[in-house]
Amino acid sequence: MLRSYDVTELRAGMLVGRAVKDFDGKTLIPANVKLTSDMIDSLRGKSIFSVYIDVTPEEYTPTAATEEHLIDNDYVTCYKKCFAITQNLYYGFANTGKIDRNELVELLRAENISELCDDGLKAVTQIHNMKRDGDYVIHHALNVGILSGIMAHWLEFRAAQVGELVMSGLLSEIGKMKISKGLLNKTEKLDNEEIAEVRKHVVFGYAALVESPLKKLKNVLLGVLHHHERCDGSGYPSKLKADKISDFGKIIAILDIYDAMATNRAYAKRNSPFDIIKVLYGDVLAGKLDTRFCVVFMKKLLQALNGSWVGLSDGQRAKIVYLDDSRVTALPIVKTTKDEFIDLNRRNDIKVDALLTANEV
Repeated sequence: MLRSYDVTELRAGMLVGRAVKDFDGKTLIPANVKLTSDMIDSLRGKSIFSVYIDVTPEEYTPTAATEEHLIDNDYVTCYKKCFAITQNLYYGFANTGKIDRNELVELLRAENISELCDDGLKAVTQIHNMKRDGDYVIHHALNVGILSGIMAHWLEFRAAQVGELVMSGLLSEIGKMKISKGLLNKTEKLDNEEIAEVRKHVVFGYAALVESPLKKLKNVLLGVLHHHERCDGSGYPSKLKADKISDFGKIIAILDIYDAMATNRAYAKRNSPFDIIKVLYGDVLAGKLDTRFCVVFMKKLLQALNGSWVGLSDGQRAKIVYLDDSRVTALPIVKTTKDEFIDLNRRNDIKVDALLTANEV
């Protein structure tokens, strides 16, 4: 019997059941040939999404998720540990007005925050799906710190720069400890006076860092101060234009938006990565976000998502088998658990609702 496999599932030794052809009808691999590793590698990058393999009935098994794309319990345990340290760091600042250097060092240890940054897809999946029990501000700060570590690697930063960007992301919200909880947790629309009060958090955070052991780390301080500035001058607190905004501020601005949109809040439903990329791309076109950093983030994110499992708006579960990362607004081609291929670029009636975790697959 013939069974359709997506390219990511192919293995050397499989017997090709139907000739593999390109869009021009040229035969790439004839039928009745056993695949080799070189043959499989040659198919990648040729827009070949599936291959029919000749299998016996005993060999047929339903499509299953591969473990490398799923969150594991060790990751969740590490996240909870880092959340507790981040909370101690933030609440300690709220009580004393000082940033505890020891708590920050503990958070940045390799077995803590660095472990959460090692796998971009696991981090992104968790950000979209993990239930955020406890203080939203702490979760948001930790997730922006995690995304900062991932982004620093994507930008090929040196080790020292990676640590500084992670610190800046982790501390980006610390000024909110000077804002009343009632205002931060308000679900109704804020009035102009309340908006102005919340926006003070970047100045409060910067002022705290100036008086902290990190005061000589200019990039860290400016990342916190500038992460709500926008390249067209529409941001705050100083309405700076692009050439006046620090690189760290430009980077964290992107990551701050991403995590905020990926979260379920009382007044806003979480968005899928593809919904958020569309918003980020719109902000790039509008001149609000830095083109260089945002395009890197979007392209690398798409590459990380390739092969992951998603929930579709029609209730089906599917695996992403192809993403054209040369177009940052491209939607994926997915393969459902019924072995049906769907090109979401050509379907207006179906969309990706969410990334799936191990339990959901």
